[in-house]
Parts: sequence; C-alpha cells; structure tokens
Amino acid sequence: MQKWEYGQIFVHNPEPFGGYPKEGLELEKVQRAGREGWELVSSIPYTTPEGEVRGAFLLFKRELSPSVK
Repeated sequence: MQKWEYGQIFVHNPEPFGGYPKEGLELEKVQRAGREGWELVSSIPYTTPEGEVRGAFLLFKRELSPSVK
C-alpha cells in the first residue's frame, strides 16, 4: 500500500499594470518541488472579501520513502 506526504506552497498573483501582469508568477518553489518528486494535486485560490484573487495555495503530494513508511 502506498503512503503519501503532503505539502503546500502559496503563489502570489503578480500585480497588474494597465490590465496586464507586470511580471510572471514566481514559480521557483514550484519548480524545486517538482525536482524533489512532489506532484501537484490541487489548487485553491486565495480571494479577498471584495472578490479579488491575490494568489493560490498549491497542494502537492509525494510517496513516502521506504525508510519513513
């Protein structure tokens, strides 16, 4: 039976300028997670009470190593 560990990363939305983002998403942590064997399983938007999406929580999982099981 497989056993999993889970983690999360918060990614901010870039600030808009003239309706377009000034820069891209900061994905360094996401790329590192992929290299470490994490798999993206879900994303949850972080929204202000006014309805503005300010970022997203990214949920990841990876199989536990045999020594941890």
